[in-house]
This record gives sequence, C-alpha cells and structure tokens, in this order.
Amino acid sequence: MVSDEKRDISGITVDHPAEEQASGIIRVDTDLVIVSLEKAAGTLLGIASDTLLGRRIDEVVSLANLGNLMRSGLSFSNQVVEAGCRRLACDYVSIVEEERLVGGALTLLRVLPEETAGGPDKLAELLRSAAAFLDMDHDGIIIVDRKGTVVMVNPSFAEVLDTTPQAMIGKHIHQAYRNSEASRMPMVMETGKAEIGMTHYMNGKEVISSRFPLIIEGRVIGAMGKIIFRDVREIALLANKLQCAAARNAPARVVAGKDAFFKYDINSIVGQSRQIAELKESLLRVAMKNSNVLLRGESGTGKELFAHALHAASTRRYAPFVKVNCAAIPEHLLESELFGYAEGAFTGARKGGQVGRFEQAHTGTIFLDEIGDTPLSMQVKLLRVLQERELVPLGGATPKVVDVRVVAATNSNLEGLVREGKFREDLYYRLNVVSLSIPSLRERIEDIYPITKNLIDRFNVEFGLEVQGLDPETWNILRHYDWPGNIRELRNVIESAFNVVVGPQITKEHLPVQLSRPISPAGGEMGRPSAQGVEEYLCANLGKHDIGEIMDSLEKVLIEKAIERCTGNKLQAAQLLGISRPGLYKKLQKHLGVGGDLA
Repeated sequence: MVSDEKRDISGITVDHPAEEQASGIIRVDTDLVIVSLEKAAGTLLGIASDTLLGRRIDEVVSLANLGNLMRSGLSFSNQVVEAGCRRLACDYVSIVEEERLVGGALTLLRVLPEETAGGPDKLAELLRSAAAFLDMDHDGIIIVDRKGTVVMVNPSFAEVLDTTPQAMIGKHIHQAYRNSEASRMPMVMETGKAEIGMTHYMNGKEVISSRFPLIIEGRVIGAMGKIIFRDVREIALLANKLQCAAARNAPARVVAGKDAFFKYDINSIVGQSRQIAELKESLLRVAMKNSNVLLRGESGTGKELFAHALHAASTRRYAPFVKVNCAAIPEHLLESELFGYAEGAFTGARKGGQVGRFEQAHTGTIFLDEIGDTPLSMQVKLLRVLQERELVPLGGATPKVVDVRVVAATNSNLEGLVREGKFREDLYYRLNVVSLSIPSLRERIEDIYPITKNLIDRFNVEFGLEVQGLDPETWNILRHYDWPGNIRELRNVIESAFNVVVGPQITKEHLPVQLSRPISPAGGEMGRPSAQGVEEYLCANLGKHDIGEIMDSLEKVLIEKAIERCTGNKLQAAQLLGISRPGLYKKLQKHLGVGGDLA
C-alpha cells in the first residue's frame, strides 16, 4: 500500500507519493567538482550517472548562492536547486578531515511536483544574499526557520559546541545546543528585534554573539545567529592592552593565594545517568544567577567539582575561585584565614597584615567546604558577611565591602544540627537559598562505566601505559561494590590498579583487597564485620588474615559508625572515638581515601 506524506521544504508544503522518495548522494570536493555519486542521484537529475563524474556540480544544477555556502563549508537542509526544468529538494553537509575542509555531500531528496515551482523561496533567497557579507570561514553562523529548526550551520559554529554540522542540521535549536544556555533565537523571532553583542554560555565557554530576525514584507520567516567572540576573555585581553598605561599608574591590589579562575567546567562532570543529566541542567540554570548555593552529598561525590562548574558557568567565571575547608583549619586560625588580619593584630602577625579568603574572592566565588563543621562563634561572623556584604579584618577597625558568591558544601545533616543548636538557623537559611543534592555512586551505578573509562584514559597518559579496560569479571565487581567512598574511592581503586597492572586489561587480581573478595548474592561484600557480628567475624577470619588486616577492618567500621551516629559531623565523631580531629582525618585517608581537604 502506497502512503502519502507531507514535508515542509523551505516554507513550501507539498504532497508526494512514498515511492518517489529514493534519495541520491553526490560527493564534491572544495571546488564543487563531483568525485563520486550514487546512481539514484543521476536518476533524480535525469542524467546518466557515468557522465557526471569530474564535472562541477554548479554546471549540472543551478545552485544560486548556495554554491558560496558550500565552498565556505556551511551545511544546510531542505533547500531547493534546479536541474533543467526540475526542482529538487536537497541537504548538504560539509566534510572535514584532519581539521581541514575537503568538500561535502549533497543529498538530493526528491523531485518537487510542478505545482510547487511557482513562488520564490524567500527564506533561502534572503540567506543566500546574506552570504556576500558574512565571513563563512571564520564567523560562527547558524540559521533557523520560523519553527526553530536548524536549516544552516557552519563548522565554526558547531566547533564551539564540540559537535558537527551534520549532528545539528534538522534539529530544533533547543535540542541542537549541548551543555549550553537555551538559545534566544526563538525569542528574537517572537519580538522581531535583533540582539547585538550579547553574552551567551555555550559548552563551558562564554561567547559574544548577535541574533537577527529574518524579515520579508513585515513577516518574520526565521533567525540568524552569529558568534562574534568565541571566548569573552578575548575582549578582556584586548581591553587590558588598551588600558595598560592606566593600569601601570593604578595602585596594585595585593592578593594572597593562586586560586583564581576555575579548574573544571560542566564538561568535567562525567556521567550519563538521569540524575546527573538533571543535575547538570539545574546547575546551568542556577549558575547564571548570584544566589548562594548549598551542595549536599556524601564524602567523595565530587562537591568541589560541582562548585568549580557553578563558578565556570556563572558571570563571575573570570574572577577568582577561592576554596576554604572549614573543617581542616583550626578554630583559632579560621577567622584570620577567612577575613584576614591587620598588621600587629597578634604576636607573629605578618608585617602589613594579610588579605583574607573572602577578600581574595572579591567579585568571584568562595567555596566553603565542610560548612557543617564551622564553630558557632565563627558562624555569627559568617552571617554578617553574607547579610551586610562587608567584613572587618582581625585587629582592624575599618569595614571592607566584598562582592562574593558563596557556594557551601556539606555531608552533614544541617537540619539536624540546627535542631540540636549546633548550627545557626539564620545562617542555614542564608546558605540554603538554592540546594543541589549530588547523588552517591551507588545511586547511579550506570555512571561507573563512563567514569572508569575516563579515569583509564587519564591514567594511561599519566603512567605512560596503554590499558584498554577491565575484564568482565572486574566490571562485575565494580558494579556490585557499594562504594562508601564514592567517586574518590573509585579513582583510588583505578590508580592502585595502574600501579600493578601487567598487560592490556585490569583484572580482579589488580584490585585492592576490599574489592576483590567474593560478592554475596545480594551484592554486598563478604568478609566485612557488622556491628553485631564482631565475634563471628573474628572467628571466620582468624588464620586467614593477619592481625593487622583484621584490626584495620574493625577500625574502619568503628569510624563509619561514629560518623553515622554524629550525622556526619567529624569533630563530634572524633570526640566520640576519643581521638583528635586531625587524627580522624588521617584514619579516613587510610581507610577510605578521604582527606580533610576534600569534599
């Protein structure tokens, strides 16, 4: 049974029978010379295929200004060319090999019925005439029709998104952008007003772009976007050159520390699970605002990575990113670290004083890690900075105004600490304006594979090896392990394996002891002592493991239970265990790969 279908070709809706849908591909080089073609292409053109090789495509069909677009490497879809008395719908995608344009593929979709041959293709004509004043080789250009479908895009634009024109053509503009803010071209078409020189976050970069509505006879028929600067830092560098004389005469601002800018962006967050995809979308929406953000998650889930990504996606991305671990700094030093101190503030104070972390982060972002471990006395002073946006250095008298965005992180139950009177409620609400919860690794098992592959690629470079992956048994072990140390533990496991691996694959023998033990049917690790079954554990392992391994396993359980009982507060857990907080961090590093300076 033959069915009929409709398709919109450059604004022309036509009916055509399904049997006429055989398409044909013509491959051309950079001079538009035909180097290969399918037999179906000759059939659609009404010319014998063997007579077309070596001829220029614009000698065979009338391309109008589409030829200029093809030479420039710009891809397009649903456009119309003419061959004799025939009008054909076609797509074109450029072909790039080793970062060099080598030609393209013109796909002839079908012959259009004669009744559609009347009116001019207004959208196509407008875009073709625009090619005369657009630098298609260097400018990033994208064009959409009135429905928001991408009909033209060049490699320069696709490169910004780390994709290809082929992957973008035919998609709606919101689907074509990867790891980016939503396009404003639909809004430009609604308002009919151009937006010139606007900043836009695209794939981890802040670009400067312009958007124009395409209008004919008072009717918006599409929109064009143009990337002016691929990185806003190009403007900053230019401005610095122009203002260098004035900068020499301006008083230098002394800033301690080197935590400026960001190490990671949203592309550094590896994962394909639904939780991570939704979290990345939320992060991009939140990042462009200036509200404080509270990152929640177990130790080792990557809270610092997300903090960097927030900063990288924000308008503060080229200002400092300063990290402070509130649990790792002794209480008597925390105030001077955060707010700085004046000269002579205390015995041993540095001459000239010291700039605090908040002042270092001025106009940027400060990341307060382990915020739940902050002493109550310091919480009062933090609250003042968040409320008043000013601070007074230790030993100083004059307040200093600071403009910072606060991103805090915790693995503690802050609500529980508030109820217990161990965390100020007013500070909690100041920090918890926006809350992002980072899932543990056991909650997104499907991400173990891409994360591990990413780690293998990194360690291959670092160790100078060529490890191809893990054998099936080892993958199975990783999938069924509960990962109490989360991604940090997984990283340590792979790095440990790289130190002993021989051959192209990591096997069970290369894994640390706690992973390579047998797996129970429920997926839990065998040989691990429970809180109630210590005696049974000792009897089961006596003679199988030495006393050091047994005591280490027991100590690990005690530490985990203490932290669990103290709802993640490591200071209280250390007191419960009768050890110092630094001592607890050393044991965490030993057993879980968790350091005091890590999220």
